[in-house]
Amino acid sequence: MAGAEDGKRGEFAWWPSVPKTSGKEPLGRDQIVAAAIRLIDADGLEGFSMRKLGLELGAGATSLYWHVKDKDQLIDLVLDEIVGEVKLDDDRALPWRERVLYVAGGLRRVVRQHRHLAALAGTRVSMGPNLLTAMEHLAAIIRTGGFTGSRLTLAFSAVLTFSLGTGIMESREFTGPGSEGKTLEELQWMVVEMFRSLPPDEYPNMISMVSEDVSEIDEDTQFLYGLERLLDGLEADLLQSARAG
Repeated sequence: MAGAEDGKRGEFAWWPSVPKTSGKEPLGRDQIVAAAIRLIDADGLEGFSMRKLGLELGAGATSLYWHVKDKDQLIDLVLDEIVGEVKLDDDRALPWRERVLYVAGGLRRVVRQHRHLAALAGTRVSMGPNLLTAMEHLAAIIRTGGFTGSRLTLAFSAVLTFSLGTGIMESREFTGPGSEGKTLEELQWMVVEMFRSLPPDEYPNMISMVSEDVSEIDEDTQFLYGLERLLDGLEADLLQSARAG
């Protein structure tokens, strides 16, 4: 996770330490976690098991459990590992808002790339070193914008929730009648056509939103628009607070 403010990984009492080995072990924890990510990305969480992981690695249960206590602990390690893919090499010379856009975009991108794990974001009390490094980095950026105290907490929470929440929503899978075999783009246009067919006297606003060409409003455009407006609001609140003070 290059570019973190402190550039270090701490050791925490609640986080599993790396077991000491003789150096002759055919497997390492990094290999186990990487293989678990590959399997979950391919088959989803429901299709993942320690047995399949052992087969993937050509190892028995004893070898796996030497490095991880159980499947639950492995999932925590997996979640922290994918957070480590977020790039924190933003240019410190840039304005704080541009740096936030860069890091927030990275958070969203990682969630989308590992969509089977997206549903677990925010559901586990799991504070690993990569997650803490990313959070510290983002908080440090927002602080350079002038946010302190409770406003720093609120601004940080707003940006993190919007970035991860957007990624989770974009990672969801459509189910039910009419969705089978359709691409995401086809499903989106199906919804647009449903809106356009509504009675205009009952749903004038729904129809208004799709009355013009919406083909250019893709997910990236929606994300950037929403995040920019969020930052506008945070900046306006900070300015109003300074004037009141």
